Amino acid sequence: MTKDLYWNTFNIRWKMKLKLTLSLKILLTILLLSFTSKNNIGQCYISFKSSTNLVAADPDRLPETSEKTRKVKTENGEVEVTCVDGYRVLYNNEKKAPFVNLKIELSEDKSYATNQENLINNLKYLNSHSTSMETKDLIELESNGYKVYGLSRKTIENGSTLGVFVMFPGKNVTVYFYFNNMKPEYRNFNSLDDYKMQRDRFINEYTKYLTTCNDK
Repeated sequence: MTKDLYWNTFNIRWKMKLKLTLSLKILLTILLLSFTSKNNIGQCYISFKSSTNLVAADPDRLPETSEKTRKVKTENGEVEVTCVDGYRVLYNNEKKAPFVNLKIELSEDKSYATNQENLINNLKYLNSHSTSMETKDLIELESNGYKVYGLSRKTIENGSTLGVFVMFPGKNVTVYFYFNNMKPEYRNFNSLDDYKMQRDRFINEYTKYLTTCNDK
């Protein structure tokens, strides 16, 4: 093989290797972007700031070292719920006490449907095994096109949590609404009806915000 032929052959192989490397990098980038777009929590779910008489704290992200699965109780025993990412946002009243604990979790794609079923069954279990509940069956709310399921107490005189609600907006996202009870001196409600009004108002304002927000 002559020297010129050797270098021509070397250059052709080098260019082919370079093209192959670039093609693989482009393919991996596309796959990564595709995976990310389908498996993240949009900013809309954690950026709601305009709740009436409540101030949103900065979102807290679930540590990467957190367990990716947990067990919840149902009438048929414990079942598994997956969570690969999550946030918490507290909404404090004028007395700086957290009335709403909002949690957003991301399920594994393959287990989202199962998670929904398990979480609904868990709420049913909690409702039937708790005292002083508002309804015998789960509360179902329609709010700005979103379906919200939950349970709530019929008194504000006991329990650290007055209500727990959950909704499944899609894209593997689950939103939890926890409405906290507080000592009378820290409350932003003065009766059961007042609590329920503020509870439903928060859910309505939050879901209305989601309908106008584009990063979901």
